[in-house]
Amino acid sequence: PIELAKTAGVWVLLLPVFFSVSHRMIPFFSANAISGYTLVRPEWPLGVLPLLALAHAAMELSGHQGWTWLVDLPMAAIAFYLTWLWRLRASLSIPLLAMLHIGFAWLGISMLLFAAQSLLLLDSGSLLLGKAPLHALVMGYFTSMLYGMATRVTLGHSGRPLEADRLTWRLFLLLQAATLLRIVSDLPGMAFTTRNSCLLITAAIWLLCFGIWAYHFAPIYWRPRLDGKPG
Repeated sequence: PIELAKTAGVWVLLLPVFFSVSHRMIPFFSANAISGYTLVRPEWPLGVLPLLALAHAAMELSGHQGWTWLVDLPMAAIAFYLTWLWRLRASLSIPLLAMLHIGFAWLGISMLLFAAQSLLLLDSGSLLLGKAPLHALVMGYFTSMLYGMATRVTLGHSGRPLEADRLTWRLFLLLQAATLLRIVSDLPGMAFTTRNSCLLITAAIWLLCFGIWAYHFAPIYWRPRLDGKPG
């Protein structure tokens, strides 16, 4: 039951929800911020990627993890295609928007890692990458998107300028460093004590970033909008 809940929670619930929000909002926000940007939002990925995620969950739960690359690679291709289509590079000069684009880029990276894990399992019989692919998906994609979207919505719905200050941007970059550290800690050859140290450092960074974010932004929620509008 625990394995079913974890797998279904990630692949059947969280991934489709985060992907649908990304698909809806990233092009919309980009069109409002990037000069000369044409809003492009193909509909077919909304139907295809959740089905592939469901297939991944089914194969993982049925003990066929060595074959998930058959769906992981197409998911990676879809994610990287949208990353290119939505112009990640153009977003990097706008920190508030870049947080969403960088967060979404982790989806493609994580799917590549899942595909590599699957192929290595077929070849060696072992999960050589440990939980590195899962960390790339959960910490990289889910956490980064949550951070970026919460920041954007908090500023927008409080009547504040849609600009991420230096503190918010630096905390986001620190989260990216924590994600990389967590992924590296699960790679082959990592000593046990080093891995445990990486885990503790990663957890501390994660808590620190979201703790500071909450301290920085929480007062906005009980103060009137800056523009005087209701809400």
